[in-house]
Amino acid sequence: MIHDLGTWSKVLELMPTAMFVRDAAHRWVFVNRIGCESFGVSAADVLGKRDDELFAPDQAARFAAGDDVALRSHEVVETEETVTDVQGRVRTLLTRKTSIDLDGSPHVLAAVTDITELRETEAQVRWLACHDALTGLANRTALFGKLDAAIGRAAGGGGMAMLFYLDLDGFKRVNDTYGHHAGDELLVEFGARLRGLVRATDTVARIGGDEFAVLVEDAAELDVPAMAERMLILASMPFDVTSSKAFIGTSVGIVPVDAHAVASGEMARKADSALYEAKRGRNRYVVYTDELDSALAHRRGVELALRDALRTGEGLACHYQPLVRAADGKVVGVEALARWMHPQLGSVPPVQFIAVAEETGLIGTLGEWILREACARLAPLEGVFVAVNVSAVQLRDDRFADMVFDALATCGMPAQRLELEITETAIVNADAATVRLLKRLRRAGVRISLDDFGTGYSSLTLLKDLDVDKVKIDRSFVQMAPTADDSAAIVRAVSNLGAALGLRVVAEGVETEQQRLFLREAGCDELQGYLFSEAVTEDRIESILGGFTEVAGV
Repeated sequence: MIHDLGTWSKVLELMPTAMFVRDAAHRWVFVNRIGCESFGVSAADVLGKRDDELFAPDQAARFAAGDDVALRSHEVVETEETVTDVQGRVRTLLTRKTSIDLDGSPHVLAAVTDITELRETEAQVRWLACHDALTGLANRTALFGKLDAAIGRAAGGGGMAMLFYLDLDGFKRVNDTYGHHAGDELLVEFGARLRGLVRATDTVARIGGDEFAVLVEDAAELDVPAMAERMLILASMPFDVTSSKAFIGTSVGIVPVDAHAVASGEMARKADSALYEAKRGRNRYVVYTDELDSALAHRRGVELALRDALRTGEGLACHYQPLVRAADGKVVGVEALARWMHPQLGSVPPVQFIAVAEETGLIGTLGEWILREACARLAPLEGVFVAVNVSAVQLRDDRFADMVFDALATCGMPAQRLELEITETAIVNADAATVRLLKRLRRAGVRISLDDFGTGYSSLTLLKDLDVDKVKIDRSFVQMAPTADDSAAIVRAVSNLGAALGLRVVAEGVETEQQRLFLREAGCDELQGYLFSEAVTEDRIESILGGFTEVAGV
């Protein structure tokens, strides 16, 4: 055991990170060369001095308190703090401290890692994920979060809100006439006009190319027709673009968020139904009514038909889309995707029947069928993994892990070849039981992939705690990345995060050679999309396993 400072100094100088030693009176007795270089000081600047001579009083007090805990506990104490160093720079530091004996007296040994850049990247991803980069307004993800909160308040008797969906009339004409830069200027200006129309507590969002939404809180006394008319007037006022004036209009769909409101997705769908009706006449507003919504009856028909299909297995099938290694085009896995052909309804879109399954409690049965079917089909094909989507509803089922293990045992497929894709929203909202379930699956070898990454509120801590293997960048960013700076920034930031955390990064929705080249250069490990192959039937799986080396340019 080393007990003298001289020997400790020689050892600590060999460490590849910043190291320092302080005595029980909080005086600096050693700092290694990397520590000096990292923080722009010399050893002479700090040795023999106390923290209160080097840092602000509150900062010095925090450091001293951490030292005292380490000295008392004789354990490793880990803290993360934002500090201002002696050069006046704001840094985020991860510090690990423990007590050591030097020349018969207790001292604190500390290792410091500067994670400033990592935290800044995380903050950038988080901001870009919930804001529209062009207008600075909230995006769809942020809007739905606010809408969920409004629904909860209304259900608890906290007052109603009002949701407005707006779609600009004549916007394409502006783009075609004046160019996309002028169109962007118009979108920014219209967003600012909407922001000035409502209170700071209300939410204004850009949810699509020329689509906006306004969520007005505490709207029981709101004059809805007057508010809608003001929105129409704001859109009809001339816009100054490229030294000229452009004129557009808007259509508005409105739905009340009251005690009868359900999920945010359903409220958005109702607002969209009202907007669709308003677009038929243009430059007008329509308030949602049940008469507008014949789609609900169709939805009930889909539910009944899906129940029959799950009972008989008729019409349901798994198709498989390859995941390709970005470097050489080799197929490393396939994603199993449910398809449904009904004798009367025809080909039912997955987005439709999966949503119905989630709303009606059928998703567990459907999900189990997909997983067992995919594992059984891929088990004989060594060298590729199979990815299966898992819903938040399934993760709340405490029998889910046992079902997965049974499916693997039945077909004899190693757990390491199964990848479960879980949406970012499901992970963020996961409770302790769900976290335990995921960790149990990972301990058994099952890989966990975070789907639609960038559209929610994940943090580095969450990724670390769940020990995720992979993140999948949402197609909305992928498709715009080569030409849109904000999407490109998100892709690069996520790739950097993946590299820093040891995660593989997948880009989905790759459709063009330009996208492929950008994504490979940005550091994505795997690619998926129509550029390589659509989802194929099970009898065509072998035909795609040869890879896509020509597409990958090798």
